[in-house]
Amino acid sequence: MDGEALLVRSADHLVIGVRWSDCTTDGTGVLVAGEQARLWLLFPPQHVGEECSPQQSQAPLSLAAGTTGAEVPGWRGVLAGPSRIVAAIPPGRRIPLTANGILDAMGSVPLAVASAQETALEIPWRTMLVPGARTDGGTVVCRHGSHTTAAGVHGLWRTRLVDAEVPAAVALSDAHLTVRVIEPDIANTADPDFGPNNTIGLPRALRTRLVAETAVRPATAARLELSTLGGTLYAKGAWTAFEWEQRAVLGRDMLVRARLEGVLYPLGHRAEYLEVVTREFDATAGGAAVLRRVGVLTVVEPVRHPPDDRGLRRRFPLGDIEVEQTTYTDIASPNAAVPGAGWQRTALPGIGEQSTHFRPTTAAGVPVLFPIRCTTGTGAVTFAMPLFFVAEIAVGATTSLTDPGLAQRLSSDYGAAAVAFAPTPIDITGTGGRARGDIHEVHGLTIAGIANQSLADGYRAGLAQLEIALPALRVLRGDDQLTSVRLSDNYLRDGAADVVMEMVSNQTREIDFARDSGRSGGLLAPKYLANAISRSLGPVNLGALPHPATGLIDPAALFPSDQAALLGFPLKTLVTQLRLPPEITAVPRLGAAPEVRMQWRDVALRSTGAFVARPGTRLDLTVVASPDKNETLCAVRDFSLELPPGPRRVLRLNFKALTFTQRAGSAPDVSVDGIDVEFVGELTLLKELQDLVQLGDTGKLLDITPDGIAVRYALPLPPVTAGAFVMRNIALTAAIDIPFTGDPVGFTFGFASRVSPFQLSVMVFGGGGYLEIELDRDGLRRLEAALEFGAFVAVDFVVASGEVHALGGVRFTLERDGAVTLCGYLRIGGCVEVLGLISVSIELCLSLTYRSERNALVGRATLVIEIDLTLWSDSVELDSGEWVLAGGAARRPALRDRDTAMAQWLEYRAAFAGVGRE
Repeated sequence: MDGEALLVRSADHLVIGVRWSDCTTDGTGVLVAGEQARLWLLFPPQHVGEECSPQQSQAPLSLAAGTTGAEVPGWRGVLAGPSRIVAAIPPGRRIPLTANGILDAMGSVPLAVASAQETALEIPWRTMLVPGARTDGGTVVCRHGSHTTAAGVHGLWRTRLVDAEVPAAVALSDAHLTVRVIEPDIANTADPDFGPNNTIGLPRALRTRLVAETAVRPATAARLELSTLGGTLYAKGAWTAFEWEQRAVLGRDMLVRARLEGVLYPLGHRAEYLEVVTREFDATAGGAAVLRRVGVLTVVEPVRHPPDDRGLRRRFPLGDIEVEQTTYTDIASPNAAVPGAGWQRTALPGIGEQSTHFRPTTAAGVPVLFPIRCTTGTGAVTFAMPLFFVAEIAVGATTSLTDPGLAQRLSSDYGAAAVAFAPTPIDITGTGGRARGDIHEVHGLTIAGIANQSLADGYRAGLAQLEIALPALRVLRGDDQLTSVRLSDNYLRDGAADVVMEMVSNQTREIDFARDSGRSGGLLAPKYLANAISRSLGPVNLGALPHPATGLIDPAALFPSDQAALLGFPLKTLVTQLRLPPEITAVPRLGAAPEVRMQWRDVALRSTGAFVARPGTRLDLTVVASPDKNETLCAVRDFSLELPPGPRRVLRLNFKALTFTQRAGSAPDVSVDGIDVEFVGELTLLKELQDLVQLGDTGKLLDITPDGIAVRYALPLPPVTAGAFVMRNIALTAAIDIPFTGDPVGFTFGFASRVSPFQLSVMVFGGGGYLEIELDRDGLRRLEAALEFGAFVAVDFVVASGEVHALGGVRFTLERDGAVTLCGYLRIGGCVEVLGLISVSIELCLSLTYRSERNALVGRATLVIEIDLTLWSDSVELDSGEWVLAGGAARRPALRDRDTAMAQWLEYRAAFAGVGRE
């Protein structure tokens, strides 16, 4: 027969429920135990889950103090569920149905603690404890007691659970019990929502952890008592990487202490998190005894050395990693509702879901930034970054830290942390900078955990991205843009790979000297796209590396643009048997700025267009820039230029070498070594003139501008005199124009020039002219010729002298685009000088020009008058401007007054003519 009753005894506040099974009554109020008799004592809530708040924080609530209108601080709490103790009653045992009879029966037999359906105590809140004897073969019994004073005052009734083998005197200080936490579903109950910074004394993360730990080895309890007003518990336990201690009196926590060992993810330093809850009389709480919480994170392994695994070392090549601050006392509870700071739960094999990791956050809700110092072979790198605390949880013979599933979860949850710092040279390969491209100027890192890694050595981080500067481009091109790169997969697999880093998809860099070839040797203007960094070559293009079978580079893949040129010829058609791209590297130097090098050596060239290569035709480029050395040398050796290109060539220029040189503090210099000029094709008849044109022996003029360099040669010839025939100002000219804008190199040859035409006179008749031809790789750029003729008459009367002339001429110009300009002109003028005191000159120029691009015939007239009166002089220029005679909208010629010159002239003329001013 089953039954139940309520035991109430007001003298010592006894209020408990009673339940029995397999018992019969004899009609006199006595229970007789059967073969399977059980007796339960059912207790009201034995614990209050109280709200814990940080030190010195204000009360979360203000409550009305009765009807006085005053308010008192308040903290919230939640009641535990009922607890029970169960005993197996020997068959035939007679139990009076009185409080003393039932309590005596319970205190005389061991408690049933073998299963979750028997003795179970919810203390603390949502923590179901099952007591056990600490001695081998021992049993748990309950010993009831209440104290009565001499004045007849009864103390509170309570029952104390102890190991039956422990003497009563010893049990007062140590009950010699063990406790296990059962009912994982109850332990996994969500914590009360006490606000963003407050939590409960024993939160869910610890309750579920206790379920797993005590299932393997129970905790110990020095005191375990039950009463109508609440339970008293002194318990503690120590397991692998976890400690727990709790003291509760009459259902109210006095102390809760939990220490969890773990690591900091993703760097892997050993750490521990300590959370302590104590009851304190707090002035900020109005003097109330409230629960205050302190969270402390301590780094117990400040320095981690690089792993033995070379693959992992390549992923994070920063040497020793030190966490410079080891203690953090302002940690928000991961059990509270601070956004982003709470425990994350993960299903672990064999033990189910556990609270595995959290992001340490300050009480203000700001993620903790751990100061990190990495000691590399090239110096120290310091930065700050957030980390996870990952609890170490025993999983059978292993721990959670070796669980691949948790490692995957951590990698996903952590993501990556971007950190910036002062520009620092870092040996990315960790090999001591054996190659020029090993050390880079790093401005920032993006650090992430590695999802798939060997966990035998703990967690290790990897560099997901680096922000680097390219000092070589900064020096050579003034390009200081940062580049985002990542370690290449080939390098991570094989540390001997040459391409160490690849640029992220949207961070490719254009290496462009097409508009500033003066920085790349003047003659050469490389332009290509770089998307990777080579240890030996610097910025390279992955699509234009040597073919594995042939070892050759496709020039069209490396230099897709025609703007990449040498002497204006596209590199993609010029280079052949190319084995290496241009090398652009910065060589770090201890305590000094890096030495920047740009090299492209012994590059074979082939014929293309007007460029004619020979077996020994080679290109060499060396640019060195450092604080103590700046030198640029670019040379093209053993080649010819045939102009215009193709079968109608008439001129061949043979070069032993064309060299651009520039050194620090000096202007650029272009030297032409062994140039030889040949007239071919239709100009073969000019062989005798060719013998005179030895450019290497003529005078040279070097003209340097920001846009390029011009080398001009002039071969003056003596005047030719034969009776009345005089020809003078004869010169053969040549020029080589090397633009820094990437445009083709141009060549100009002339007989005299527009500025200085040759002069021919026969008695009073004379004239002059010039001829200029300008060529480049595409052929004729400009042809201009002019011829002038007429008569000069000079007179001298001692007191006065003068001359008059009348000259006519024609000038023809042919441009590359086919535009033709044909101009005929007439110059009439003269001058007179009296006693050297007064001189007057006048020049009238009339021109008639045909412009093919406009299909127009235009005219122009210019009159220039100069007067010199010794103490005063002036000149007036009257220009009609250009007017169209045919082929366009015509307009009448009109004189234009330039400033006030015309008005002054009219005023002067009127003074001599005796007429009024007009």
